[in-house]
Amino acid sequence: MNRIARLVGLAAVLLIVFLAAVLASGLRLRNHTERLRRVALETKRYQLERILALTNPAPQSLTDAYLGDLASILDAQVKVIPVVGSPNQTIATKSGPWQFDQSLRDDAGLIVAVLRVSAQPPSAIRLGDVYRHTAMILLVLALGLLAVLVTVLLFNVRRQPESGSHPTGSRAAIGQEFDSLTHLAKANVQQGADLDRERAERLRADEDLHFQQILLNRSLEEKIQLGRELHDGIIQSLYATGLTFEAAKNQLARDPAETARQLEAGLKALNATIRDVRSYISGLAPENIRQQSFGESVRALTQNLNGGRTVAFDLRIDESAASRLTDAQTTDLLQIIREAVSNSLRHGEAYKITIRLHESAGEIGLLVQDDGKGFDPSKLNARGHGLDNLQARADRIYAALRVTSSPGEGTRTVVTLPVSANTTPS
Repeated sequence: MNRIARLVGLAAVLLIVFLAAVLASGLRLRNHTERLRRVALETKRYQLERILALTNPAPQSLTDAYLGDLASILDAQVKVIPVVGSPNQTIATKSGPWQFDQSLRDDAGLIVAVLRVSAQPPSAIRLGDVYRHTAMILLVLALGLLAVLVTVLLFNVRRQPESGSHPTGSRAAIGQEFDSLTHLAKANVQQGADLDRERAERLRADEDLHFQQILLNRSLEEKIQLGRELHDGIIQSLYATGLTFEAAKNQLARDPAETARQLEAGLKALNATIRDVRSYISGLAPENIRQQSFGESVRALTQNLNGGRTVAFDLRIDESAASRLTDAQTTDLLQIIREAVSNSLRHGEAYKITIRLHESAGEIGLLVQDDGKGFDPSKLNARGHGLDNLQARADRIYAALRVTSSPGEGTRTVVTLPVSANTTPS
């Protein structure tokens, strides 16, 4: 009897260890699944924000074709949730664990539309659900087996007086029970090995998926950056070159000598733009930014954008302050100046443009101000004036951007960024 009790006790211990292992594996898998869900939704939210920053869609442009393209890129379902009542309130609908909402705001910060993205769980998570269901089945079977073992123990205790005179039969029964327990232990070991192998394969699949997401995010970021560089640099230069050729055309009949000069200036600007395009293709910044001082770069930039117009530029550049800028800050500030000056010429029709760069109270300030037509910020078409690119460049160098304007009062663009304590003038 004592031998049977020991065998049954050993089996019970093995079952308890197996139950603990299954419960621990289930808890770990649940935590891992939740982490994967957060990472997947954060990745898709980041992709959606970058796509919206690049395309900047208006509410009326949220067509079925546009939503279909978003769904194809994100590999998810995308639909528009209507805005009701206050601009900051939307229709409340029940959302699942694989959904998130992205608000679209206008220039005043009011919500004009809400995009609801519904993603499908990755295959690794669906595999985890199958594993959890299998683990629950194994738990139920293990509990049932434990109950059977307890029942067998109680039955043998009751039959002890009757079986005391049959030692041979008892030894045979004990041998059979021992063989059964041995087989059960081997089966538990095999199941544990299978579960470990399955977890290892699932972790490898998760790592591959995470690596693919990193590559996709990096590719998307590079496309957005290239689009911003082309808009701020190449397109503005081509526009200025076009103005130069247009001025030469108007001077053709009246002043051939001036026409020839403007044509020569336009050809030089066009060749400079071609060199910039080659530099972008090679992954380099335009060479003149590195070779010239900040003031010389600003003067070359204004001459390129002028396009033969009668515009007075008032430039006051503190080269000591400019020398404290990093290469990235210098590049982005020059592109901000290019965008602001281009807006003053194209949209504001300005006759005088003031550009200042100075250092004060541990900050470097940039000012671009014109005497043009100005605009009403409440009716501004942000895409047409390139303010999204201005804000994106200011954010990238951790600078504060403020654009103020009113009809007939011109436009004032101010950028301030802190000077690092470790930065010393070169």
